[in-house]
Amino acid sequence: MDSIRRAIGGGVAGTIVMSVVLVIAEVEARFELGVGPAIAQYAGVADQPVLGLFVFLLAGMVVFPLVFVRLETVLSRVPGGGDPAIRGMAFSIPLWVVYVAVASPDLGSLEGALHLSFTLFAHLLYGFTLGAVYHSLEDV
Repeated sequence: MDSIRRAIGGGVAGTIVMSVVLVIAEVEARFELGVGPAIAQYAGVADQPVLGLFVFLLAGMVVFPLVFVRLETVLSRVPGGGDPAIRGMAFSIPLWVVYVAVASPDLGSLEGALHLSFTLFAHLLYGFTLGAVYHSLEDV
């Protein structure tokens, strides 16, 4: 399978995993973490959460995976970069940093700390899944 289709497959799987983690975060926190509105704000459409969700899905399933393929050589130089899942996690950290800079709530509150924790975990799982699935589809 070619690298673009493998990357999109990894992006679809990673976006599903990330979405599940974010939904669990909302349920388990027992208060509003604001993940949905934060994604819409991050996507630049704070007043249109459905469009924000669409942008989130498009970015996670297509745009970011294609950037990942383009940066794969650079990512292979990070410590542990021989492992595609590690490359994916290294790729996801700057995505999370930008997300935090653009869309995070009050960082000094308990809700803000939980938001940071859950979104970092979700981004790392996204990257791990993106890289692992991308690699596993290589033989298909």
